[in-house]
Amino acid sequence: MITRGRSRRPNLPWTERTRPRAEDGLSLIETIVAISLLAIALTLTIGPTISSFTTLRNAKVIDVGESLGQGRLEEVRQLNFDDIGVSGGSPDGVLTGVELRTVQGVQFQMTTVIEWVGSGATDSGFDITGTGADGVPGSTDFGRNYKWVQVTIEPTDGSIDPIVFSTAITPDYVSSGSDGLGTVIVELIKHEPVGGQTSVGDWPLVSLVSTAGPAFSPAPNIAASEQTFSNLTPNLGGGPYRIRLGPTLADIEGGGWRIHPSDLLSFTDQVQATAGRTVRVSLTIYKDVQLRIEVEGPPEVGALPEPIERASLILGYEGRYAVVDDDDQVAPGVWDIQSFDGNPLLPGEYTIQLDAPGYVPYGAVSVAVTDTYPTNNQLIVQVELEVAESNTAEMTFSITGPDGQPIRGALVSVASDAYGPLVQTTDAFGNVRYNLPVGSKSSPTIHIQSPYGHDELVQALGPIVVWGTNSYQLTLPAGNGLLVLVNGDNGYFQFLPFGSGANWSAPVLPNSNGTASVALPATGLGNDWLVRKVCWSDNAVVAEQAVNVPPIGTTTMWGAGVAPCTP
Repeated sequence: MITRGRSRRPNLPWTERTRPRAEDGLSLIETIVAISLLAIALTLTIGPTISSFTTLRNAKVIDVGESLGQGRLEEVRQLNFDDIGVSGGSPDGVLTGVELRTVQGVQFQMTTVIEWVGSGATDSGFDITGTGADGVPGSTDFGRNYKWVQVTIEPTDGSIDPIVFSTAITPDYVSSGSDGLGTVIVELIKHEPVGGQTSVGDWPLVSLVSTAGPAFSPAPNIAASEQTFSNLTPNLGGGPYRIRLGPTLADIEGGGWRIHPSDLLSFTDQVQATAGRTVRVSLTIYKDVQLRIEVEGPPEVGALPEPIERASLILGYEGRYAVVDDDDQVAPGVWDIQSFDGNPLLPGEYTIQLDAPGYVPYGAVSVAVTDTYPTNNQLIVQVELEVAESNTAEMTFSITGPDGQPIRGALVSVASDAYGPLVQTTDAFGNVRYNLPVGSKSSPTIHIQSPYGHDELVQALGPIVVWGTNSYQLTLPAGNGLLVLVNGDNGYFQFLPFGSGANWSAPVLPNSNGTASVALPATGLGNDWLVRKVCWSDNAVVAEQAVNVPPIGTTTMWGAGVAPCTP
């Protein structure tokens, strides 16, 4: 039988025939709608998130920028007032105007602008307070000497607005009250390295003395830790004023005090009065002390110790040494030391060395002169020498430089297994002298060091046998040149690398012939050195000149034509 007109579905289970339509999947329209809704949701979520990250990043940039700006201001505040300025600008100074700095992956441009405040004869317009200001709140300062500093920090990517910092820098001096006259304030500092403080009111009265002769007293005329001198004419007499403890240039002592020798050598005692300014300077003072040394030998049985008359004393202070012979004893075996190296004795740490024929050398022992300063200004040291097992010999060691001239101030150390080290510096003849035990048990080594750049020397002497003189010539270091300084009688020399801005060297002391030699290397500045000659009498520079010292073992002479120093 044939069926016509329709087809029949196969018989299916009831559950399959009744399944919902949705389980067959989403239609195309439904999928598009879902994706669109998801995109909208993501847009609404990511926008604020990105914005939050940007805000956090900018906050970090601002924080770093503020640190850079504050750091630059602190850097400026640490400078000397005269150095504050942009290189090549007005005021000219040591700072760079525009710099790029990268911090935490962010590049910043730092711009520093410095201007004079109130340049010319007009008010600054700023109410500046603090050191150097007029001290009147609410009143603008007549401020031609103030400097206005503005620092701008901005990232090179422009992510934040520029951050601006500004401040006024006051000078380390204040107005003197007059455009044509100057003021000087002298601050006194007491040199008291080993003792208690002196009374608060114990100060000398200071004077300012010009080379032309006039002396000025402080106002008011009262001895104090700070003393002020007003209405001073700049360059009176053609040079700086000298700070003295009396009305003349020779008054480096007064009121029981003295000016410290280092202040005289470094010219700290000199001050330049500057028109329109108040200049402050510090001066170190001290009260001199005395050292009494008593030397004796071991007592015999039932007897008292006997003083040793034939003995030499070597006194050391801060790397310098002076020999005091038995001719200087004030009594058998007794020295009263009141000066050292040409200056009254300073309170401080000294070393004592003693040698005498027939005795074992003694030293170097450190003593404080005095630990009761200034209540008691004298220290007494008693020394008992031991008898040597064998005889002693007086040995002289003579030191010369590459030019054959004696070296004054060379450090000579002698030591053996039985004694030492014994240390002293050569005298004006280049000599040192020791009494040393003789025999096979005394085989010392000598070590010689020059303060002026010559090669040092270390040499074993072997057993000391008889009295005698040993001579040693120091050599010139490779690549150095020798500068020979002449005509140095009654004065000393100093040197520094030309154009370096370094401090002057320590005094170069001439020998008995008025000559000194210095071994100098290349400076990197054309091998030029600046040398000068200073007279002891008034601590005045009589000559100063740039000298070329080729570092090839050559010898350069200087000083023959400069002015002599008077005793």
